[in-house]
Amino acid sequence: MFIDWEKEMKKSVRWIIAAGAAIAAALIPVPALAQDQPANPQELTGFWLTTPHPDLAIRPGETESIPLTLRNHNLPPQRASLEVSGIPDGWKWSIKGGNREVGAVIVSPNATEEVKLELTPPEGATGTSVPIDVKARYGNQTADLPITVKLSDASEGGLELKPELPALRGTARSTFSFKVEVTNNGAEESLVNLAATAPEGFQTRFKRGYGSEEITGLPIEAGATQNITLEVTPARAAPAGSYPIAMEVAGGGASAATELSIEVTGQPEVALSGPQERLSGQAVAGKETTFPFTLANTGTAPATDVELSASPPTGWKVEFEPKTVGTLAPNATSEVNVKITPSERAIAGDYMINVRASGGSVSESAQFRVTVNTSTMWGVAGLGVIAAAALVLGMAVMRYGRR
Repeated sequence: MFIDWEKEMKKSVRWIIAAGAAIAAALIPVPALAQDQPANPQELTGFWLTTPHPDLAIRPGETESIPLTLRNHNLPPQRASLEVSGIPDGWKWSIKGGNREVGAVIVSPNATEEVKLELTPPEGATGTSVPIDVKARYGNQTADLPITVKLSDASEGGLELKPELPALRGTARSTFSFKVEVTNNGAEESLVNLAATAPEGFQTRFKRGYGSEEITGLPIEAGATQNITLEVTPARAAPAGSYPIAMEVAGGGASAATELSIEVTGQPEVALSGPQERLSGQAVAGKETTFPFTLANTGTAPATDVELSASPPTGWKVEFEPKTVGTLAPNATSEVNVKITPSERAIAGDYMINVRASGGSVSESAQFRVTVNTSTMWGVAGLGVIAAAALVLGMAVMRYGRR
């Protein structure tokens, strides 16, 4: 059998070359495919309605605030109408934004808006799970948020407020101090935040027990009670009447509130001012001068039986017309004539007279400066004495001469 060795040799060489190329291809690194490379992140676009806790528990008879967030990413300003469905009969609910009930929210581009859904199941409400659906309709689309509410046992968990005295009485100058027990009925320690709502112009502050440091919150262990003092200072110009004060605490997913009240009684307050609102004037020794004073009531209740008096220098006389003001209503004034007669022997200069107005719970005084000018009659008399002395001296010189 004849074998063509040259031909077989060429075939072997070609096979070896092909095998080497395959091995070389296997050893050379190949770039990763496009789908294996991380894709460039794309910016989100859309509108969302979210809440941090879509599944929560509420105690019957208490109000729970569920925060709702509306987000607008890369869309024009959106007007979202808010709707709530699935709330059982007898439950109270509202959607609030900025402490006011709202039905729609406008969300600017790349912005968020916060509202809250307030739910209050009635006392004795039953049921293990209540599905509630919140919708935000914007344009021709809808953002849907399902929420599941479970009714917890009213005897477990939560915070409790117990004021020692829920109503106090005093004047606009009083500081009203409410002693309140805050109890944590939960199973864990909770950081309780304190808040109070009072009429405009009223000041509120919290203190721990009978301490002096102002606080805004404090930790309360499970099952423990802390004593809190809420101090309320009315506006100085607060008229007489009854004013509501709301105290709220929140922490650990629970909250509680209590209604307090203060009764501000009227308080008269009088002020004295001299002629043209000045506390100074001029008088002549030995002569009566009348100064018109103004008695004003700047308080919130009538001032009654206000008597005027004075402490003048020795030998002076001060009279009032009228001597007593029977009734002076709040924000009212009364004119009083103060008649001052300096002593005949008073020399020229300034003198101070203490003028007082007092009656009942009010008392006010003012220092009135009187500048005394001597009478012209005394000046003429003085000149006469000097002339007579000069005449006597001249006659003595002429008669006896100089020795």
